[in-house]
This record gives sequence, structure tokens and C-alpha cells, in this order.
Amino acid sequence: MFTLKRAFITALFLILPVATFAKSIDAVGEAIIYDNDIADARYRATQQAIKQAVLESGSRVNVKDELYNGEVESNLEIRSSGYVQKARILSEEQNGDFLRVIARVDVTADSQCSSGPTRYYKKTVGVTGFELQVPQQAALGELSNIPRELPKKLADEINRQGYLKALTATNIAIYPDLINAPSSTNNDGSLTNLTRISEQLGVQYIISGVIRDISEVYLRHPNDKNAKDDSEEIDKERNFVVDIYIYDGFSGALLFEHRYNEIGNWDISDHARIGFGSAKFWSVHYGKVVQQALKESALDASEQLRCQPFIANIFRTEGNRIHISAGSLAGIKQGDKFNIYRRYEVSNQLQSTQTQLNNANISVTIKQVQPNFSVGELVVDSHILNVQQQDVVIAW
Repeated sequence: MFTLKRAFITALFLILPVATFAKSIDAVGEAIIYDNDIADARYRATQQAIKQAVLESGSRVNVKDELYNGEVESNLEIRSSGYVQKARILSEEQNGDFLRVIARVDVTADSQCSSGPTRYYKKTVGVTGFELQVPQQAALGELSNIPRELPKKLADEINRQGYLKALTATNIAIYPDLINAPSSTNNDGSLTNLTRISEQLGVQYIISGVIRDISEVYLRHPNDKNAKDDSEEIDKERNFVVDIYIYDGFSGALLFEHRYNEIGNWDISDHARIGFGSAKFWSVHYGKVVQQALKESALDASEQLRCQPFIANIFRTEGNRIHISAGSLAGIKQGDKFNIYRRYEVSNQLQSTQTQLNNANISVTIKQVQPNFSVGELVVDSHILNVQQQDVVIAW
């Protein structure tokens, strides 16, 4: 590990910043080195560190950064949630073909998210099964359990970061047509059954995906027991390509999609049957590459949803009291205030049912908090205000 002199990042603001002091955050970023291109790996690792720092700052804005490290000069586009004034790499460490950097990032919060209550609440996401587009590719290493174990690992990574609360529902398969996913959705990008799944799981967002490719790049002979295991002579490369989609659970709208495309070495016998997610799987180079990709996707999910409004269902009304499906585990405290929105089902020109949330101009104050639900009070009886089950509360 060594300190880089003169390594720094400057930010060119896309909008005028507010006058406030910057917060310095030390963040870690990691990247895979391809073709011995250290500069490119350093660039991507620093990009990850900036995202991590901005998430920790809890603020929001779009920035454009330029990275200068003495070796490479390139534009870095990050839709982050804070003003990144500058960052400098404190240290970096190379372990094989993985590069790890520690950067000190100066982030200035703005009023869009940092001053609003939404950043104090932990939003819930449901992670469904990730189907494998070509099931035969799982034969190498006996990875037939990947459709359920991979999203479980992604949920664990999301929960480890601590910005969202992820629940697993890996028994649920969303896409009837994997090749065209997610274009098999409605014309507006929504899925008809997504709102039902979200309601059943009690989550605000749904994360799904398709495992596009885990095929081997090298020539192998899995049925030939006498074939020479040449793992020490060649790099036995294997693809890892996965598409990840994030949906709003109330409307079913597609909010985010991204393809993660990596290559790792299957540095183990072709006859080994280790299974996805086993201790042996994570010890091989390919498993470490997959783990890095899942960490990056979990970070992207948190970054995408961090400043989205916090929404929770009303599941019971009683006099002037309402029960909402979020409690202390989501960060709700006694005395918090929410706005009530009414839920309507409307049909578009194709007769597809859509969910619409309209502001009822009614506020509710939280009086009691339990781990998984809260009780709030209205100024008058809920029936007078026509507050019903399946209406929602929102914090912007």
C-alpha cells in the first residue's frame, strides 16, 4: 500500500451550489484490473468510492467529476446525491488483479435530500429470483442453484451497506420471456403483477434480474475423465453477465436497469461440483469477481433509491388512528409527521390498470412505534376524512 502524491479529483457543478461547509468522508472503492490497465481500474475504484461517500453524506445533486492522477485524464459522469468538491486518493493496494483504493471525499450537502425527512427512513426492497437465460451453462461447477442463491447474496450485500432493508422472495419469477426482459412489460415500462408482489411482501421497491451469461470462454472437456486439467497453464476465463432491474412497487414503473459484465478465471478443476455461494465458490477467482459485481450493484441500488420518497401502506383505520406498515426498523420515531395520499386504480388506453397516488392534503402524527408498524393520529375521525386501507403515507 502506498500513498499517491498529487492524486485528486475536482468537481464541476452542473447547478449552483448552496453556501455550506463540506464534509470529508473516507471511502473505499474496489475494481478489477483488466489487461494490466491500472489507470482504468483506479478510475473505476475511485468512482465507486465517490458513490459510497455521497451515500454516507445523505445529500443529493448531480455532479460531473474529472479525475486526474498523473497517468490518466478522463471525464467521470456520476449521478450522485451531493456536491463532490474534491477528493484525493489516500492509498491504494493491489491484490492480484483487484485494486482497492481509499479516497478522502469532500461532499457538500444541498437542500434537495439532506434537509428533507426521506433520508432518515430506511426503504424496503423485495429481491426476487434471477433466472438463468441458458440453464445448461450451470453445469460447470454445478451452479444450478444460482437463480435463488445469487439474489440472496445481493440482498445480503444491500443489507450490509445499511441504506436499504432488503427482503428475499427468490421463489418468485417475474419474467415470462427472459430473452426480451424487461421489454415484456407494459408500454409504460411497468409490470402488471408487480404491485401485487410488492403488496404481498410489504415492500416499497422490487429488485429483479436475469442472469444472461455464465459460460466458459476456454475449451473444456467435462465428460473426459482422462482430460488433462490445464488450469495452471491457461487462464480459464468464464463470463458473468447479469441484468438488474429496480421497480417502484406502487406503480410498477421501471426506475433503473443496468448490465454488469465481468470475466473471472475458473481456477479450479472442471470436474469440481462446488455449487454457487459455497465457501469454495467464493475462494476461486471467479467467485471473487462475482462478489465484486454484486457489491457494485448493491451500491447502485442504494444510490438510486436513497433520495426517493419514503412510502408506506395504511393497513388499518380506527377512529382518528391509522396503522401504517413501517416502524422503528425503518427509522420512524414518535412525533414524526407524514402526508396521506389516496390510491386510485386507473386504466390507460390499452386498458392496463395503473396505480395513481393523489395528495389528500391530510397530515398524520406518529404516536406509537413498533418494530414493523406505527400508529398515527389524525385531527378528526378517519371516516370523516375518507382515509381508507391501502391509502399510503409519504415523506418527501
